[in-house]
Amino acid sequence: MNTGLTPIFLKSGEREVLNCIMQGMTGKQIAQKINMSFSCVADRKRRLFDRFEVRSTKELIITYNNYLIRIKDIEEIRKRLVGGINV
Repeated sequence: MNTGLTPIFLKSGEREVLNCIMQGMTGKQIAQKINMSFSCVADRKRRLFDRFEVRSTKELIITYNNYLIRIKDIEEIRKRLVGGINV
């Protein structure tokens, strides 16, 4: 099934930073929470911007939320197709 959705693979550190960003945490708060230097957090955040092709934290949050919604929609369609229900 070709979904047209390009998977975005994140390293564990990027995933941690992204989860904290999604909770509304600042760079300093993230650094304290995951015991990482602020510059390391900033570097991972920059990599997230590159992966999601965005230029701001607000864009990152919106883009990631839309990505999750598309994944959920695709899973619902897949369940219907596997269950024999026409879409």
